[in-house]
Amino acid sequence: MLIVDVVSETFNIKIHIFTANHTLFESIAVLGHGAVLVFIGVTFRRALQENRTFRAASGRATGEFLQIMVRQMRDWGLTDSELEIATMLIKGLTIKEIAEIRTTKAGTIKSQCNAVYRKASVNSRNELAAFFIEDLMNGLDLSAPGGAVIFRV
Repeated sequence: MLIVDVVSETFNIKIHIFTANHTLFESIAVLGHGAVLVFIGVTFRRALQENRTFRAASGRATGEFLQIMVRQMRDWGLTDSELEIATMLIKGLTIKEIAEIRTTKAGTIKSQCNAVYRKASVNSRNELAAFFIEDLMNGLDLSAPGGAVIFRV
């Protein structure tokens, strides 16, 4: 109806129902647009809140996962340097990138990687990462209050 009203005014076409009830139609249109804007605002606010909640839960899970990884690495007997290198390996950094970050030679990093693999009883970076990923996929609930809890899917 609003479109017909606008077109009739634009081309100066007199349509009796719109001419007689012009203010009513425009008031209805304004109220309708206002209601739509309120709906969009409420929906947007809800989406923002859900995003904040998700980010908070994701942050907690990430922190708890890191704590679980560090605990496991400590159980393996990794030194602080080996723990740092193992974490970078799991993140996917190359030997060269790790060497640059630690300002050391690639050969030193390779030696430390081998020590990590030996202590963790794995043969490669993929197996090291898979050790932790497998636990997540098998039902390690990192978002449980008080720490990680195992659940079965």
